[in-house]
Amino acid sequence: MSNKFTFPNDVIEVRGALDHDLDKAGRYTPVRLPRWTRAQMSDIGILRMAQVGSGVRLRFRSTATTVEMKVLMTRIYVVGLHGDPQPSQYELRINGQFHQTQGINGGNFIQIVLNSPNVGSEEVNQGAVDTLVFSGLPAGEKDVEIWLPASASSAIESISADAEILPPAPVEKKKWIHYGSSISQGGEVPSSIWAVNASHRLNLDLYNLGLAGQCFLDGFVARTIAQLPADYITLKLGINVVNADAMRERAFVPAFHNFLDILRQGHPRTPIKIISPIWCPFHEDVTGPTLLRETGLTSEARTTETSTGALYLKRIRVILQEGIAIRKDANLTYLDGLKLFNETDVADLPDKLHPNDAGYQRMGERFANLSPEMAN
Repeated sequence: MSNKFTFPNDVIEVRGALDHDLDKAGRYTPVRLPRWTRAQMSDIGILRMAQVGSGVRLRFRSTATTVEMKVLMTRIYVVGLHGDPQPSQYELRINGQFHQTQGINGGNFIQIVLNSPNVGSEEVNQGAVDTLVFSGLPAGEKDVEIWLPASASSAIESISADAEILPPAPVEKKKWIHYGSSISQGGEVPSSIWAVNASHRLNLDLYNLGLAGQCFLDGFVARTIAQLPADYITLKLGINVVNADAMRERAFVPAFHNFLDILRQGHPRTPIKIISPIWCPFHEDVTGPTLLRETGLTSEARTTETSTGALYLKRIRVILQEGIAIRKDANLTYLDGLKLFNETDVADLPDKLHPNDAGYQRMGERFANLSPEMAN
């Protein structure tokens, strides 16, 4: 293959990321949070999720009919939380339309044990570079995008093609920034990430800050969003706070307002939509933390003394609505997460917490239908 590019370069645009890492071999991993945030992260888990390529895409123009990408993928597998590992999918789009996917089941593999007696232990299995070949592309000059998977980080070694690779045309869509949890980070197929799916339907330029297990209203995330251009901002809040039992109501309410205060410093009038949690059967009325048992994910009721101020999803939804009403901000609105995914969708909630690809796609379609004001 000719026209081989390594990263970084001035031809292929990496969109949806704000930073990158280079490994010892020079392979390039996009990172969705800026480098200055690392000093404020509490543990490596936040950085690992920022390295996952949810919503990240590589953009260029070419007349090529075959494009080849060499990549070292790293997946994280939590024992007992997921079923058997599935191939991570890389999706190629031409002129904005889906063309094909290629899956990888290899690369590096980080296995994490949550249950005792080895709580938090990790086993790292080193893998090899994979070669993805996208063939059968239509003739003629076209815009090409390769969307990275939401289930792995991608250390890109090179991209090459059977014709010249040219810089992409500028993006002229309105900009949408979204912040959320693993439910916003998404599953295996890029186009099933609900915010990605919605961005295609609404014709928006998405920056996705769905961070699995890490949506805690962190100040460095608020400052990141405040510093970026945005036409629309959405925040899907609450589930991680309950999952980790990270905040009681006393801490959550001011953290919510502080996050919005920071956003308003950078975006005084930008529309901000607050999205409450989707349905989760074991946390609707029962407080966190989320527990992993032999039967799967669950929760356990507390005594009255230990549950005072602890959060559960029905209470989170009320707090968010009350907080929005108090602020009297005409550009701050609320969307009930149950309108995106509720009890009637249970067949697409295999672990009782995360939708499957069909569920995520339905969420994206519903969000787009419920947000006509965001259509570009």
